[in-house]
Amino acid sequence: MSDLEVVLEQITNNLDRRRFDLTSVKRVVFGFVGKQLESKAVEMAIPMIYANWEGYIKEVCQIYLEYVESAVPQCSQLKPVLLGHLWTPILRPLTGGLNPDRIKIVAEAALNLKSPVAFSNAEKAVDTKSNLNFRVLERISTFLCLDISGLVGWKPHLDALVHLRNNIAHGSPPNKMTLSDFDQHVSSTITLMEDFENVLISSMKNGVFCTV
Repeated sequence: MSDLEVVLEQITNNLDRRRFDLTSVKRVVFGFVGKQLESKAVEMAIPMIYANWEGYIKEVCQIYLEYVESAVPQCSQLKPVLLGHLWTPILRPLTGGLNPDRIKIVAEAALNLKSPVAFSNAEKAVDTKSNLNFRVLERISTFLCLDISGLVGWKPHLDALVHLRNNIAHGSPPNKMTLSDFDQHVSSTITLMEDFENVLISSMKNGVFCTV
């Protein structure tokens, strides 16, 4: 298999693993249907949906960036926004103001654009802010040259899931939740992950991260 085919298989396997995990959680919740603890079981399971969502995005985006490293020969061939993401460790200190040493570091990086593409570990582990709503997903996607405009219809669902998970985590869950509530969130989240996977696959096949 080609390098791209290997990477695409990794992404597909990641989503398959998420489906299996959420199906297993659903089986646990199903055991409490019609019982006094049904609502509590659903409440405890909602964070598992969010955990799979956030974990999925972090892992597949890291796979994507590792593929970019192998597919793009040198930094000068990266799209500007992705080059900026690669330079984040260099640019971050500039928020404290300019001085000769900081200016020199940026200038040296600019003169070294023919160097191999190598993202730092921190930049590969994309920052979801532990609150991966649609606005945060848009921000991540912009840095990675991913066009998720076709996913905007998922914004209400995703924001509702994150809001619900936050309320549960902070001790303010809804009064009553049922298996159907859980089912709806699982089904929608899996479909959203599938749609994001399609964006990712299309982006890698079309080399949207590259200027040439």
